[in-house]
Order: sequence, then structure tokens, then C-alpha cells
Amino acid sequence: MKWLLDEMLPAAAAVELAGRGHDAVSVSDIGMGGAADAELFARAAREGRMVVTENFGDYAILVAQRMSREVACVPVGFVRRADLPRGGALAVQLARRLHEWATANPEPYIGIHRA
Repeated sequence: MKWLLDEMLPAAAAVELAGRGHDAVSVSDIGMGGAADAELFARAAREGRMVVTENFGDYAILVAQRMSREVACVPVGFVRRADLPRGGALAVQLARRLHEWATANPEPYIGIHRA
């Protein structure tokens, strides 16, 4: 699976995902730190990457807007740090969770997912 991890998530999770066979980049990897959500989403759509973010509200709106206008859209996975195990190694835990999710959902539908 191809992933784009939003900037509030650890960039090291993209490295961990790559180690599990995924094509994963973080916003910082591609020099888009601080970019508007709409810009990030457009980039993800061009590259066929699933966006992973904690920013549920803004991305839910972007998905709805793009789908209503029939503009290229990709799946968006929402995660909450609070749902991940405590005790460090956030990047490893997030990568493990996303890898397991991708295994269970190899062809996710366009729209919103809880990853």
C-alpha cells in the first residue's frame, strides 16, 4: 500500500512501514511540512497514496468536497495517538497498526476509514 503520513504523526513511522514492504512517506519527507491540508490531499491523490492523519474534521470535509465534485480522491485513515499503546515507540506501534490494517483491507474504498 502507498501511504502519506500527515505531519502530526512521527516521520519514523514511514520508515517502519517501508521496512514492512509499504511505499510510505511522511509530509516532512516530501518537504511539505506546514502545507495546507488541501495541498497534501491533492498530492496524495496524484500519487495514489492513502492519507493517514489525526485531523478528522478537515480531511472529512476534503473527502466530501472532492467526491461531490468528482475530483480524484483517495482513502483517508484516521488514527488517534490516544488509541495507541503507551510507553514509547510510537512510530513502531503506528506502523504495526497500519500494516495490520492494510493486510485486512488490501483494497480500501475511497473515503474515510478508522485505521
